[in-house]
Amino acid sequence: MSAQELVACLCREGDQHLALGEPPLATAFYLAAFSCHAPSAIRSVRAALAEARGAPVVATLEAWCRGDSQIPAIHWDGMAVVSLTGTLASAFLATLCPDHPAAVLHSLAGLLAHGRHQEVVQRCDALLDAHSQQGLELRLTRALARVLSGARVDAGLADYVQAFASSADRTVAFVRTHQQPYLPMLVSTLQDYVSRSQQAGGSSSQQDTDSQRLLAALDPEGTWSDALSPEALLRGGRYEDCRAACSRALESDPTGSRPQGERRAALLVTRAAAAFFLDSGAQDLLRDLHEAFRESPSGARRQFEAVLSAGDRERVRVQAQEAADVGFAHFQEAVRSRPELREDSGRELLAPVTRALRVLLRVAPPGARPTLGARLAECLLLAGDAAGARALCERLLRPSRPRDRAGDRAGDGAGDRAPLLALRGFCALHVGDAQRAREDFQAVVEQGPPHPGGCVRALCGRGLLRVLAGTAFLGALDYVTACRLRPDEALLVAKAYVPWNQRGLLLTVLREEGRRMLQRKPDPGPMGAQRRRSKAAETDSAAAQEGDAQGVYQLATLLMELDADGEAPRLLAADALYRLGRLHDAHKALLVALSRRPQAAPVLVRLALLQLRRGFLYDANQLVKKVVQSGDTACLQPTLDVFRHEDREVLRCHCHERALAILRARPDGPEDQTHTREAIAYLSLAIFAAGSHASESLLTRARCYGLLGQRKTAMFDFNSVLRAEPGHVPALCGRALLHLALGQQKEAVDDILSALKLNPHTAVPEIRCLKPEAQALITQGLSSHCRALLSQPPDTGASLSDGDIQGLLAVGEALIQIDAGQLSWHILLADVLTAMGSYEEAGTRLQKVLHPTPPSEAAQARRGLLRLKKGDVGGAAQDLRCLAEADAGDLGFLLRLLDASERQSLAQTAAQEASALLNSGQPCQALGYCSLAVLAGSGRACHLRLRATCLAELREFGRALGDLDRVLREGAEDCDLQTRAEDLCSRGRLLLSLGDEAGATGAFAQALTLAPTPAQSSLWERPGRAPTTRLFLCRGQRCLEERRYAEAWTAAESGLRVDPEHGGLKRLKARIRREAASGCRLH
Repeated sequence: MSAQELVACLCREGDQHLALGEPPLATAFYLAAFSCHAPSAIRSVRAALAEARGAPVVATLEAWCRGDSQIPAIHWDGMAVVSLTGTLASAFLATLCPDHPAAVLHSLAGLLAHGRHQEVVQRCDALLDAHSQQGLELRLTRALARVLSGARVDAGLADYVQAFASSADRTVAFVRTHQQPYLPMLVSTLQDYVSRSQQAGGSSSQQDTDSQRLLAALDPEGTWSDALSPEALLRGGRYEDCRAACSRALESDPTGSRPQGERRAALLVTRAAAAFFLDSGAQDLLRDLHEAFRESPSGARRQFEAVLSAGDRERVRVQAQEAADVGFAHFQEAVRSRPELREDSGRELLAPVTRALRVLLRVAPPGARPTLGARLAECLLLAGDAAGARALCERLLRPSRPRDRAGDRAGDGAGDRAPLLALRGFCALHVGDAQRAREDFQAVVEQGPPHPGGCVRALCGRGLLRVLAGTAFLGALDYVTACRLRPDEALLVAKAYVPWNQRGLLLTVLREEGRRMLQRKPDPGPMGAQRRRSKAAETDSAAAQEGDAQGVYQLATLLMELDADGEAPRLLAADALYRLGRLHDAHKALLVALSRRPQAAPVLVRLALLQLRRGFLYDANQLVKKVVQSGDTACLQPTLDVFRHEDREVLRCHCHERALAILRARPDGPEDQTHTREAIAYLSLAIFAAGSHASESLLTRARCYGLLGQRKTAMFDFNSVLRAEPGHVPALCGRALLHLALGQQKEAVDDILSALKLNPHTAVPEIRCLKPEAQALITQGLSSHCRALLSQPPDTGASLSDGDIQGLLAVGEALIQIDAGQLSWHILLADVLTAMGSYEEAGTRLQKVLHPTPPSEAAQARRGLLRLKKGDVGGAAQDLRCLAEADAGDLGFLLRLLDASERQSLAQTAAQEASALLNSGQPCQALGYCSLAVLAGSGRACHLRLRATCLAELREFGRALGDLDRVLREGAEDCDLQTRAEDLCSRGRLLLSLGDEAGATGAFAQALTLAPTPAQSSLWERPGRAPTTRLFLCRGQRCLEERRYAEAWTAAESGLRVDPEHGGLKRLKARIRREAASGCRLH
């Protein structure tokens, strides 16, 4: 059946009931038809209204909308129709008669029931603006909406008062009829309004009078007022209504005012009592009581005693105490569970605890209040209110009556004051008063028993101050003592009492100091005292070390709680267990740490040591291999310092032997470096295990680093060996090789020299193991060093010391051992022996290098030197001359080995031989003797002139000119003018041979100026009279052309000194005079 057909059937049924005079049933069927299909039902009813039969239908709908009658139940087709409601009737009536008042009021009542107060206000305003006929009803509906919304309560009450003033009976009847469910609330609101008006004082207005009249009309006998008062509801057992009434009374009105003082405190206590009787939890109860006592302590106390019996008050106190204890326990658990040490999470858990304690301080007996006050101060500090906690501590520590100082509390006053003093110390610490905190902590510690809790806190506080002051060891001792007394209390202090920004420092310092305690060695004292130490003293020392380990274990347990994810505290605990001899427990602790980080080298090496100690060699070897594979060996030094020497020695031997085995089995090729690195890892572990006695392992590792090209790292290991053993010859040789590879030849030579001085038998094989290139650099460096020492100028005053001589001999012998076929090394050793004065031994050494035919110039020169020492000057000159031209520097070195008389004799003999050879026309043979005379005679002028003459005959004019220049430069004051003039003439002739005519004329001019006659004779002889004058003439003409009149004049004058009758020079001179006199040519 379609909807239209169903509507038609229902409307026909309604028509039948209407015809039978049954309007309620007829209207019910019409309403059911409206719910199925509204347009069809509207057409049917309007048709009935048009025939004047529908008036009863409208009247029935009006009654349903007002609620004056109930909608009857109807059945259709054997089923009950249950969807007929007043809201549907209102919609039906509104559709039939859109402006019908009953429909409008019913729809507004529905909106109020659904809490749509603002929409009701807006619709009422719109209808009132349209001049609706039911203005009074609309104003009262709008007034109720405003009161219910809570936003404009005063405006709503004003609407009520205004409607009541205009029509009291209609207003009261409408409120009682249409607003009956809201009547208690409306009465209560009017009561509050009237009470506020009365409390405000002043003259009462007409509105106040009307309000009182409206209140009296709505509640003539005060039934609602008395019945709705919180106290009456509480007495009547209506606890939920009591709580609601108190809550409404405590809410602020639209002006923002609310009950104050004792009235507010009474309401809060009453609501708390209702919550107590409802057993709805302690928090609501305590929250209201706390606020009430804060608002008005005296009023709250009176109300508390009025609404609760003595038994109930005791139950409230027990609940508050339980809430405080449970809340503080939850906070302690939250503190212990903090994932981050520096955070202060969980402080919000202290707010209910603080409220409960404040309530307890009001309701508890006087004897329990000091303890409650101390706990409250503790909660304030932990919640971050250090200043408030400190003030409360000060108040609690101050005696309230004179007899308190010497009364019945004198016996246990110190014990009661200890927790408060410790707490005040932490308060002072939080506000930055370190001095006061130190005094309080110290006072508690000095008191000692009987209050361990306060002592633990004081120890922790003093330990923190000591850490901050730089005495970390003493601070750690305080925490060790605290952990031994009460570890749980020490944990709470460290995670909650210590300021958050100091906890990280405290954790780090305690961890480091705990490790130092384990690493601390007993002081052996002076040797004599050590020898005299008794067995009892040794026992005491062992007991002290065991005590230290036990304290460190307690401290490590605390650190594990402070840093749950940290590895270091667990390792510290394992180390302490090891020192205590509890190897099994230490092994279990290390396994736990290993499960968190399987490749942790510090854990693996500890396990390896334990397994070695317990005899499990296979497991230990596997663990060591894992340590090596991890590559993290740099962190093991502090790890191994904890273990006993015998255990570390076992590990060192194992790792060193393993490294040597790897190096011996090292293959060639790409895997070479891999095996070398593995050996380095084992050696590093052996070094850490050995501590300060690891020279062999360090030396082997340095060589491995050198093979890998890591020279600076190898240098570090060599330096480490030499710091421990400065005379370690292999380390010196190895470092020398590194210096050489780094281009530091001087440092390399110094190290090799030191090694040779210490032990040449060990150093020479080390050098011979080097590659030829490296050997050459080392030997050349050693030779240069020896030559530098031997060649020190005698005028510096530096003579060879015994150490230098020893080093020179060692180097000479070593060089010959390294390469006996190198003749220069034999010569060097001969020079060393000669410098020492061992001429016979030097001759013996020299014979080994004189066998080749012909011998070298250097060897011949040494033989000549030894001949001279024996008095054979001629033979010495013959052997030495060959070196004069070949290597003047080497000859100079040999000559420095002679004394002055020997050099003078040698110079004279060489000069005589040179003169003889020159006279015989053998300048080539004479040149060596000339140079020998020059060197042996320290460059005397006669020897220089002789060599210059020889060089000129050999046509080596440049060298000859150099010798003459040296004569003219150095011997100007030691010769007469004639000799100097001859030297200048010789210089001019050499310059002329070199093609320098200008230089030659200058030298000739200087000679003619110094000694005209001898110079003239010399020039006439060579180069001749005519060539000399021609040379001056050409020079003068050239200078005249270049307008250098002074030089031209000097050339003309010098030429006329050679030939006074030369016409060309005279004409040149006259021309120079004329041009110089004319002036125009001068500038």
